[in-house]
Amino acid sequence: MCGIVGFISKDLSKLRLKESLDSLHHRGPDFGNSFQEWVGNRCLFFGHRRLSIIDLSDDGNQPMHEDSHSIIFNGEVYNFQELKESFLSHEEFHSKSDTEVVLKLYHKFGLDFVKYLKGDFAIAIFDRKIGKLFLVRDRLGVKPLYLYESGDDFAFASEIKAFKEAGLKLTIRPDGLGKFLVYKYSPGQYTLYREVRRLSPATTLEIDLHSGKQEESKYWNLRDGCDPFRGSFDDAKFELRERLGAAIKSRLIADVPIANYLSGGLDSSIIAFHLRGEEFTHYCAIKNEEDLRAEGTTSDGAFAKQLADDWGLNLETIPIGLDQLTPELIQRSIQACDDLIADGSIIPAMLIAERAAQKHRVVLSGMGADELFLGYNGHFLLKLTQMASAVPGFKGIASPLLQKVKAGKGPFKAYRRYLQKWGNNIGKDYQAARFSVVGDVDSAIGLLKNKPELDQIFPSFGADDFDSLFDFEMENFLVKNLHYLDGSSMAFGLESRVPYLDHEFVSFAASLPVEFKLDNQLRSKKILKAAYEDVLPKSITKRRKAGFGMPLRSLLSKKKVLNELLDYEALEATGQIDMDKLRDLEEAHISGKQDQSALIYALIVYGQTLSEK
Repeated sequence: MCGIVGFISKDLSKLRLKESLDSLHHRGPDFGNSFQEWVGNRCLFFGHRRLSIIDLSDDGNQPMHEDSHSIIFNGEVYNFQELKESFLSHEEFHSKSDTEVVLKLYHKFGLDFVKYLKGDFAIAIFDRKIGKLFLVRDRLGVKPLYLYESGDDFAFASEIKAFKEAGLKLTIRPDGLGKFLVYKYSPGQYTLYREVRRLSPATTLEIDLHSGKQEESKYWNLRDGCDPFRGSFDDAKFELRERLGAAIKSRLIADVPIANYLSGGLDSSIIAFHLRGEEFTHYCAIKNEEDLRAEGTTSDGAFAKQLADDWGLNLETIPIGLDQLTPELIQRSIQACDDLIADGSIIPAMLIAERAAQKHRVVLSGMGADELFLGYNGHFLLKLTQMASAVPGFKGIASPLLQKVKAGKGPFKAYRRYLQKWGNNIGKDYQAARFSVVGDVDSAIGLLKNKPELDQIFPSFGADDFDSLFDFEMENFLVKNLHYLDGSSMAFGLESRVPYLDHEFVSFAASLPVEFKLDNQLRSKKILKAAYEDVLPKSITKRRKAGFGMPLRSLLSKKKVLNELLDYEALEATGQIDMDKLRDLEEAHISGKQDQSALIYALIVYGQTLSEK
């Protein structure tokens, strides 16, 4: 993985090109290079920072050129050796890199080359023969690619900070605040900056450098050709294990050591199973008992230690608790993920990545399994609602009772939070989406002076709530998770790979019926657990999911901390936030009446970003 940046302008002299490329040094500390070239009255800049993973020699450096084509590339193509043998056996190669294979495939197939790639990538190819720039992003959006457009200026980069350092103007979109507070990030293509959007996953963008004309197209869609699985549950179990094993194996291609994030939960333990008998290091976040009691949550750390002992794994543990949770760490986390992602999970992810990067350049992550196999609490709540709806009058009776549950005090805090969220949202419009997003939707909208309608916040759902929720989370919630994983790991020059998001495996998971994943006994990830129940201990397959996060609820229950982290002046200056409602929100959280930590953290992220302007 690397960092890429490019500009198209009639006047590049006004931009700080060196500073822009240098801002991505953390993504590629091994080598950096760039070039500029005029096409008509526009000048193109290509810049690349390299993190050497495949072919560590200088031959793999970028930008890479061949004939009339040049490429800069962030990511990995895991099947590049097979493509090389199948289509390019008579070609002469100057490196052993996947980058050169991609460049030659473009020369052979044109833009159709992308259909042959299996991997995670953001690619820019300049075809000087026809005067066009092509930008391509992988099918699931694992690797980031941001686009900047303002006037005659166009730019692309792996991180938004490359635009800032170049001196390009960035302005906050005031109409994006409502969605940001609800989702805790900006969903879809658009960011909170008016001039910046994301290139959508599975998308190519063609730019004619002579005319400036753009043409955007999708080259893959999850639902196309995704026929419902017709086999038995046992058939699906067997196929799942075969497919996932192959996806993990393909992601072990590298000329550097590879590590694994092992939480002790199901998803990462499955990856660890496929790595047994090899010299891999597994990194695990550990919470102490005091923090767990304060948060009302559980930890997977003890199970990871037991698994490591049983299987002889090399395990390194990293403490994540109130002792590590400093305001400085929160600020670093916000800066690392400059797409304004208000997910507290990025904070422990930063701590783990910092440790892993001391010895490794590649790490495997179990991200994506919860979306694919219905492992989130929102899925439980939707299933509960469907089951309870069969009871006449249930919603009318249960909702007001559940809303009275005090979320943050007393025993069984985690269950209390879920019951309160269920009561707050059951029977309301967009209830499935409400269950899915982190925090309370009505509280987020209630903070705004000009409250948007829900149809401005959520997309319309189809007839099947679970199918619609699957698509919704893959296109939104997963995007947020992938961006914080990328931001936290690449802050330290560490590439993260996500086997569960192999696009063929994702299509297989999408084809499975809901009851294979979450049944009427509320057994989540049912088929994933069943596929590995003969090799994993019951302590991993039979217990509920533990959250991955720092003790933010406890930290943000202290008024002194809120005064330090919340930029009240900047928030009030927006003219959009009802400050009286904000004070009520704080009081509800501090008293334990409601858990508003997610919304408060979103306001911290937003306020600090405003302060930078």
